[in-house]
Amino acid sequence: MTLTAVLVLVLASLLAVADWVVVARGRLPLDRLPLDRLLKAAVICALVVVVWSFDEVEGALRALFSVALALSLLRDLLAPRWFAGAVAASLLAHVGYVAGFQRMGWSWLWAAAGIVVVLFAAAAYAVRLVTGARESAPTYVGMVLLYVGVVSLMVVAAAATGRPSAVAGAFLFYVCDTLVGWNRFRAPTPYAPVLIVVAYHLAQMLLVLSLSTGPAPGL
Repeated sequence: MTLTAVLVLVLASLLAVADWVVVARGRLPLDRLPLDRLLKAAVICALVVVVWSFDEVEGALRALFSVALALSLLRDLLAPRWFAGAVAASLLAHVGYVAGFQRMGWSWLWAAAGIVVVLFAAAAYAVRLVTGARESAPTYVGMVLLYVGVVSLMVVAAAATGRPSAVAGAFLFYVCDTLVGWNRFRAPTPYAPVLIVVAYHLAQMLLVLSLSTGPAPGL
């Protein structure tokens, strides 16, 4: 990892923490907290710089992660005022990450572990999330089903790389998106805005860091 990557990653971390504080102290909905939106955008832009500051990363892999981050930025700008647009951008971002993970290599042992995690998560939360969408917003049921499928695929693809940071980042993304859906279609969760933004930033950072780490030993 280059010095530039380290310094910009530290900057992204500081911006993320500042955003957590803004969200934690906010008394208004997130779409009325312009500083939150600005800080989110700054974090993602900093992470794009980190991606292009790493040594010995394949050009196509850099491009795929950069596109995924750019789509995540679009998600942040669209949400929560245009929920459907934000979901579409996030879906495409996950697809970009899946394509990137495919270029990192594939371990069937790690992929199987990811499938097990996804099955447990689906049984615990995804089914109830879809049920909640059917009851509260039937027009979103198809979108929720598609999203659950794509984010689950992202977790499996991340696990298949055998890279701990990719696995942790994908899992945190699953937690983040589950909380977003749960609060919209099921019931509000205490401290949900803070939990969502913390999980989101940590997920993005860990996924970016997976570019500079190899697979777990022996796998």
